Amino acid sequence: MKTNTKGFTLIELLAVIVILAIIALIASPIILGIIQNARESSMARSVENFASAVNTAITSVMYDTNYGGGDVTVDKNTGKATAAGAAEGTTVEKEPSYSGSKVTCTSIEYDVKTGYLKMSGCSVGGTESVTFKYDNTPKTGTNGAAVKEASE
Repeated sequence: MKTNTKGFTLIELLAVIVILAIIALIASPIILGIIQNARESSMARSVENFASAVNTAITSVMYDTNYGGGDVTVDKNTGKATAAGAAEGTTVEKEPSYSGSKVTCTSIEYDVKTGYLKMSGCSVGGTESVTFKYDNTPKTGTNGAAVKEASE
């Protein structure tokens, strides 16, 4: 009688399947963490790009109004900059030229004297679970980087 010595036994196949399942259980949380970090990094870059667009809109509105030293306001939802012109009664509004994911902030402040922009509570694409702050004030700010705000 010939015995078949080729192939794997059922026990060997089960052992391989168990080992692969253990590897999958270990790797899944690591991969999910990497994906979440990539999403948050992408959101931070969107906030930084939005801040750059807001800064450009502020500069543009000041240039177009022949800025006379009045207040410059920035809408927290759209980033639209508004400034009073040097001529009495004139105002100019500029939308930021930004085509990325929609960014909304709970606060956008622009300091006319120093030229520093502070944004907080910024969420990207309607995702309120992760918010960022941005502050380009030297030494006390986030050095022009969007930083994830601590969740409450």
